[in-house]
Amino acid sequence: MSAALYVRQIPDNLNIRFVENRIVVNRPAQEVYDWATTWSNLPKWLPMASGTEVRRGTPDVPAEMGDVLLETIVPDLNEKPKLYTVVARVPGKLWTVVGRDVLDDGTLAPSMHAIATFTTFDLGDGTTLFCRLFERLVPPTEPAGPHPVEDPARIQPGLELLKAHIEGAAA
Repeated sequence: MSAALYVRQIPDNLNIRFVENRIVVNRPAQEVYDWATTWSNLPKWLPMASGTEVRRGTPDVPAEMGDVLLETIVPDLNEKPKLYTVVARVPGKLWTVVGRDVLDDGTLAPSMHAIATFTTFDLGDGTTLFCRLFERLVPPTEPAGPHPVEDPARIQPGLELLKAHIEGAAA
């Protein structure tokens, strides 16, 4: 893996932070897209997700426009659960969700907190470039500097798991 994947293009002191990870998967783009956008697969590869609950949609098929997922975050990150809604979908190519924090009283935060976009690019030889772009709005009370969910080095092993699952090599 090239160290260039970890070069931050945007300073950490802004009110929004971005992280992008990518990996080549030895499967066709549609297969990669379908697996990555199936809600029930998320905890199998995304290091921050400890659990999921589909609120609208079907757990074991690719999520459709308007489908909703509650994601529980691993406890050591001290993050609130996120309610994600699919807001953009181009089958086999692009999928975007917008997330809002679920507050302690069970209500939703008044504004979005995170945006995740998955893209799949057919490389023409039966392989696919899978990209995950994660954007996070930073609360004004949070100290400057990256948060663990914005650390590409922490996310990349998850993409390795995604690749292993799709290629049938996962343990």
